[in-house]
Amino acid sequence: MAGDVFDSGGHDDRAFTRNGVSITASVREHGGGRQQVDVVDLSQAGFRMRTGSFIAPDRIIFLTLPGYNPLETRIAWHESEYYGCEFVQRLHAAVYDDIVRRYPLFKVPD
Repeated sequence: MAGDVFDSGGHDDRAFTRNGVSITASVREHGGGRQQVDVVDLSQAGFRMRTGSFIAPDRIIFLTLPGYNPLETRIAWHESEYYGCEFVQRLHAAVYDDIVRRYPLFKVPD
């Protein structure tokens, strides 16, 4: 699988591997407008994003990644400008692999 496994932030009991990614995407609440976000890590079960806008926990939002149909997700937590979201339906392994391959987290060489 492409990309680097992202630090679990102390949540080592995760069922799926998370990979660091760099994706400019959009989210919207049902009936609301779109707002741009940065998706910074991804697993088959969910993702972490960064945004300057406030979104209340437990809200259902739709994530649109470039080249993909909107994905229904739920805000699980938020801390500062970071939000943890879980997919209502987990990503198929082939879709996950494709996204991680297309949008790897680039590191600056030391």
